[in-house]
Amino acid sequence: MEKSITNHATYRFSQPLLTAGVFLLPALALLLPSGYSYGAVVLLIGAIAWAIEARTAAPAAPVPGLVRLLVAVMIAYALVWMGDAAWRGEGLREFDRPSRFLFAAFCLVALARSRVRVTALWAGIAVGGIGTGGFAVWQKIFEGAGRASGVMQTILYGNLSMLLGLMSLAGLLWAWHQNRRGGWMTAMGISAVGGITASLLSGTRGAWLAAVVAVGVGLWTAWRLGRARVYLIVAPLALAVMATAAYLAPQTGVAHRVDTATQELKDYFNGTDRRGSVAYRLEMWRGGLILFGQSPVIGHGENGYIAKLRALGDAGVIERPASRFTHAHNDWVNVLAKRGLVGAVILLGLYLVPAAWFWRSGHQAAGASAETLALSTAGLIFCLGFMATGFTQVNFNHNAGAMSYAFMTAVLVGLTRPSTGALRTAPRS
Repeated sequence: MEKSITNHATYRFSQPLLTAGVFLLPALALLLPSGYSYGAVVLLIGAIAWAIEARTAAPAAPVPGLVRLLVAVMIAYALVWMGDAAWRGEGLREFDRPSRFLFAAFCLVALARSRVRVTALWAGIAVGGIGTGGFAVWQKIFEGAGRASGVMQTILYGNLSMLLGLMSLAGLLWAWHQNRRGGWMTAMGISAVGGITASLLSGTRGAWLAAVVAVGVGLWTAWRLGRARVYLIVAPLALAVMATAAYLAPQTGVAHRVDTATQELKDYFNGTDRRGSVAYRLEMWRGGLILFGQSPVIGHGENGYIAKLRALGDAGVIERPASRFTHAHNDWVNVLAKRGLVGAVILLGLYLVPAAWFWRSGHQAAGASAETLALSTAGLIFCLGFMATGFTQVNFNHNAGAMSYAFMTAVLVGLTRPSTGALRTAPRS
């Protein structure tokens, strides 16, 4: 497996900038207005400095094939989305979010060929998880907010908080192998509790799908460590305890959200009532699939989707209130209706190519250190968990969602450097 070889003296400006960006990205994303932008901007500046300094640096090994493929998919997503918007005359507004993937692809190349220490990432995740947990508790308990939302749209806040908390659980594996494990274990543990608590206090039901994904990823990690049997006993018990506590605690609002969703589903399929967030989602999905059937290859575009969905509502094909939303509250229905099968294939690549990289990296993790396995676990949780939350929300329709996924994926992939060999663990169960 290729390893990046760089002359550290040559990269005296870009290396600190990239390291700072890696830390700031998760640390500030949920704590400040547009907090996800600070780390991304620093990363981009660091990548530009790296490109300038690389002209006089010693040659580095080639970027691995899967990383090159991910760069190509990111570029394809940006160009297809922007090209489609230009072709349909949708204006410069639709260039903004997809352009972030071009910048993230550039940062990914720089990160993959530099040697940023993973400590910066775990420290940033710890700060972010602890911070968002405290922020959500303050909003919910002391400010009396109905749902914690941080400084962004509520559903997106709940999704990102959950992912931050779940990645902190992967950080416990890394922390366990540090010489001063006590401090790191405590920080990652509090961060995990903070991120998950913030998500629960936001009342975001779609984020719970990411927790289900994390359970599966955790089993894969336990198998790599030879602890699958123990995990199959402990993980379901811990999940049951957490779910029960969240349901019974009135402050979380989980019981109300579950009961409301259950009742809305019954009413919808009984035909007695098609109002409410769950019912409207089902109507939007139905309308989006109707539109996909009308233009299955390239879809209708942003403006075309909005206009045609409204027409379905006005004609009584779907509930009129559901036809007034600008996206389908489902990644796949949304992309099929707006970009057709072409867009769906590219979106699938955005999720599965980095997942394939993390899966391969975890299987090739070497040595007593679990650094690569921990990063691979966090990467799988992030990419597949983000994909799972997309079944009830279109995260990329928000600038925070597009930037968080694009740049965090670049960081996780760029910092994961697999090498040959096998983990030295107990026999697999």
